Amino acid sequence: MTVNAHRVVGIAAPFVLALAALVVPAQAAAGSQQGGRNCQAIDSYAPNKDEEHTVAIADGRAYAGAWDKKAKNIVWQELSDNKGYPARACDITLSEQGEKVWIKAITTGGQVHETSCTSPGKKLICDKRWTRLR
Repeated sequence: MTVNAHRVVGIAAPFVLALAALVVPAQAAAGSQQGGRNCQAIDSYAPNKDEEHTVAIADGRAYAGAWDKKAKNIVWQELSDNKGYPARACDITLSEQGEKVWIKAITTGGQVHETSCTSPGKKLICDKRWTRLR
């Protein structure tokens, strides 16, 4: 296995466990579905060898995270509780420039919504409202 393959395998298991820990309690709560059912998506960007940011959707709930090199896992925060989060969000992506991170989600109806985060150092701060792009 190459070094890259080891890293993929090494982060896949913690990601699945972390995402399951976030999703299972949400699914257990009545009426907690905020997005598209059966939608799962993930996207990552590594601006350099010391940073990696990831976004994910699982059953319509959105998360953003920063890779913690020491802990060897992703530190997640929920985005679906930010104001304006789109109903039936089903896919997600991110882009970065400097300390600015833009996250876009598309709904099952084809609407695109965006929020943004800041990335000072190795942290990821995502507390902005979602806005529909037209």
